[in-house]
Amino acid sequence: MTRVAEVGSHPAREGQQGTSLLEALIALLLMGLTLLGFGLMQMESLQANNESYARTEARILLISMAERIQANPDGVDDYAGLDTESAGNPGNCPCSVAELAARDVAVWADRLEDSGLNAPVGAIASSGSDLLTLTLGWSGAAPLGQNADSMDADAQALSETLQIRVVP
Repeated sequence: MTRVAEVGSHPAREGQQGTSLLEALIALLLMGLTLLGFGLMQMESLQANNESYARTEARILLISMAERIQANPDGVDDYAGLDTESAGNPGNCPCSVAELAARDVAVWADRLEDSGLNAPVGAIASSGSDLLTLTLGWSGAAPLGQNADSMDADAQALSETLQIRVVP
């Protein structure tokens, strides 16, 4: 005689009660960790994007200053040793080549201040008779995971350097 199981009875599932709830909780936990990982990747991507923007802005400002120097080839020696921290504003006047160099650095300092970079500092150094090195430094963002109070101490120093050869 063949035994037929009663309708509604599942003898094979008697030991599995509650397992599907546990599986659902584990799946929910894994999905939450995955979303957290995606969020951290997005934050890292935004930080890299901001740093890339800052480097591009710095390069544009360096090229702008290089063009000013090349427009004043007689005053190349007057640019060496100037920096944006000590730049004054000589105003608009008919200038000598040295005064034009000082004015160019003052304009550069104003543009650096308005650029959106964190604490930008520009400097010009002579690397030979007709070679100038323009350097622009600024504070980058603190690494992820640092709190806002210690951000200034943990900020990384970033810089961009451009060398130009000015032929009078």
